[in-house]
Amino acid sequence: MLPLERHRLIVELLGQRGVMRVNEIAQATRVSRETIRRDLSELERKGILNRSHGGALAAENPLPTTRAAASALPVEDSQGSFQQRTLLHSEGKMRVARKALQFLQPGKTIVLDGSSTSWFLARQMPEMALTVITPSIRILQTLMSRRSLHLVGLGGDFSPTEESFFGEIASRTLREYAIDTLFFSCQGLELDSGLYAGTEAHAALLKQMMLAARQTVALVDGSKLGRTGVARIGGLGELDCLVTEKFVDPLLEKEMTWHNVGLQIA
Repeated sequence: MLPLERHRLIVELLGQRGVMRVNEIAQATRVSRETIRRDLSELERKGILNRSHGGALAAENPLPTTRAAASALPVEDSQGSFQQRTLLHSEGKMRVARKALQFLQPGKTIVLDGSSTSWFLARQMPEMALTVITPSIRILQTLMSRRSLHLVGLGGDFSPTEESFFGEIASRTLREYAIDTLFFSCQGLELDSGLYAGTEAHAALLKQMMLAARQTVALVDGSKLGRTGVARIGGLGELDCLVTEKFVDPLLEKEMTWHNVGLQIA
C-alpha cells in the first residue's frame, strides 16, 4: 500500500472510530508500527489528526473527509490523480468490476481503458487465456505476472497524473488489433448528452477504442450517473452494455432500453 493510500485509510478509520491504537492501525494497513508512527506524525503536522499516547484520535474539529483531507496532501496527488481516484467510491467500483467479469471469454481480445474502475476489473480477473490491451501503466503492472495473458501496452504521450498513455500513437496501435470487447469508465453519464471523460485526451482515445471494439461495456459506479464532465465521449446509443451499482432514474433506464443497451446491476 502506497503512503498516500495508507494515509487516506487512516483518516477514514479514525473518522469511523474516533480513536485507534498504533497496533490496530498497523494491522489494518499491514505495515509496521514504526511506519504508522511516522504516518501519524506527518498527519498531525498537517492538522488532520491528534496524536495520543500509543495511538491517534480525531481532531477536535470534525475530522476531514477523504476529499477534504486531500487538500492537506501534495498538490499533484489532489487534482484527480489516478491514485486519488482509486480511493473514491472504491467499494462501488469493485462491485461494478466484479459484475463485469461475466463478459470475459477465453481466447478473446479485450481493451481496458486507463480508468480506476478498469484497474479494479484487472485486479479481479481470473486466470484465463486473453489478449489484454491497455494504455494504463498501473493495469500492466497488475497483470504482468499472469502467464495466461498476452499483454499489449499502448504507447504514446504519457500522463504522470493519469499513469496512462494517450495520443495518436496509442490510437494508431489500437487499429492494428481486432478487438472483441472494450471495458471503460467515464467521468459522467447523463440522460440527454451521454458520456463524458475527465480530459479531452481521454475522450479522444475512448472514441477510437469504441470504433475498434465489437462490443462496448461501460463500468459506471452510482456517483457518476446524472453527471456531465470535461469532454464528451458520445451518446448512450454507442454502448452495448452498462454495468452500474444502482439505477434509480426511470427516464435513464427507458433511454437505455430505447437504444438497446443492456443493463447489469452490481
